[in-house]
Amino acid sequence: MPNATRPSKQLVTLSGKALISTIATMETLGVIGQEVLAANGIVELEAEKQYPYEIRNAIHRAVFDKYGEIALVMIGHLNAESLVDSPLIEPVLKKAAELKIPFASDETAQHEGALAELFNVYLKGSDEVIKMLTSGGSADYGTHGKKLSGTSWKVTTTMAMDLFQEPFIRGVLDYIFTRAVGRYFEWSIDYKKEQSHSDYGYATWVWHLNFNRRVSQQSSYEIFVTKSNKLREKLMKAVLDDATDKSKKMERVSNEISKYIPPQIHSAIFSGEYDTTIATRRKKLTIFFSDIVNFTSTSESLQPEDLTKYLNEYFSEMTTIALDFGATIDKYIGDAMMVFFGDPQSEGEKEDARKCVEMALRMQEKMKDLQEKWNDQGFADPFKVRMGINTGYCNVGNFGSAQRLTYTIIGGEVNVAQRLEAGADANGILMSYETYAHAQDMIEVEEREVIKMKGISREIKVFSVVERKSEEKKKKSQGKRKTTIKEVSEVQKMKKDMALMKADIKDVKDNIESILKKM
Repeated sequence: MPNATRPSKQLVTLSGKALISTIATMETLGVIGQEVLAANGIVELEAEKQYPYEIRNAIHRAVFDKYGEIALVMIGHLNAESLVDSPLIEPVLKKAAELKIPFASDETAQHEGALAELFNVYLKGSDEVIKMLTSGGSADYGTHGKKLSGTSWKVTTTMAMDLFQEPFIRGVLDYIFTRAVGRYFEWSIDYKKEQSHSDYGYATWVWHLNFNRRVSQQSSYEIFVTKSNKLREKLMKAVLDDATDKSKKMERVSNEISKYIPPQIHSAIFSGEYDTTIATRRKKLTIFFSDIVNFTSTSESLQPEDLTKYLNEYFSEMTTIALDFGATIDKYIGDAMMVFFGDPQSEGEKEDARKCVEMALRMQEKMKDLQEKWNDQGFADPFKVRMGINTGYCNVGNFGSAQRLTYTIIGGEVNVAQRLEAGADANGILMSYETYAHAQDMIEVEEREVIKMKGISREIKVFSVVERKSEEKKKKSQGKRKTTIKEVSEVQKMKKDMALMKADIKDVKDNIESILKKM
């Protein structure tokens, strides 16, 4: 940048008109431009106002980092198209039309002369626009050209940009010369990176533009459209590649997040069905608690590595079973596990309770397998687990704040389930009558003493699971069908109807006897 004074940071500005044009040409790429403006505290651009030149640089950098060089070339194309009526584009296209360059191959000198005239118009317009749109920069801002041969030119452009934005300027050049002389010339741009340089407030690029006569005739507009479509295809591929990459990243993130929240809630969040407002609802659920008996003392007898191995295996197996039955895993509390059935998905109160009981039985069986396995591995006193199950109304939904939410359940019935778990035998299951009533054909139980709990008005009838019911006992149990409320109601109605009929018959009889006495 000869004879140029290094500009101060505060002095180099760009017109609002230039920034508006930049953002307008990027609308197909989303809201990148608006995001950069917002980051700089700009709500709306004013065409006549001056803005720091770094804003355009930041916009182009965001596009370049996101979609690559092809995006800047395309933006250069679009930017030139938006400036078709400007001193940069209009005079060049007008001059090209005036020249009426013949296509005949023997008119080489005339072609070279016309090209020189056109180049001079371009250089003048480019120089004028660059200086017009930029304020406070170098006196060397603008475009300079030098003829290297009959159809070869050296072009030097200095602007308030960074060096990486070269593809943008190349896109502008491509638009201008394809529209102006694409019919007559095939041409190429050779970027001289080693001769280009930059400093704060400017970048200077050097290109060699080489023109060669076309061997077949085609309109400049057709050539331009073909070239533009190819650019768009390349840009679309870059956009799709970025979207695919983002999708893969989102999938990885989603998979990681799914480990921290119930899968039902996870699926609803990513499908857009889940409402993240702080809200709850009242629902009848079946709640399950489990924990490891004497975990503290057991853990003290193990090496940390072994403890981690056994505990992770325990939770992994129990969680797999819970998910297989469609349970909503609420939380892990140390060695304890809390799950529930009936929300966000439910198969009805009865089926939810039965699935929970079947899950607990399956967990109990799996624990026996694990205990045998751990014994063989040298775990002298393997984990023993107790479980508690209760069915009742709870508040379920999002609890917390705008910054952090927890999807959970609260209420007295949750406390009942936890109390039942605490009262269960090692490797045993305790359940309330409300749960047992739905699953009594599945299990053999022993009734325990009722318990009273603070905050719960009723006495809690408690049942300890002894074993699964045999298939024979299940059939017998199912054969003893209880009379339904509807059936009882119908019987009572029949009895009332019969009583009325008897009363009517008596009245008729009394009337007949009265008539006979009068005769």
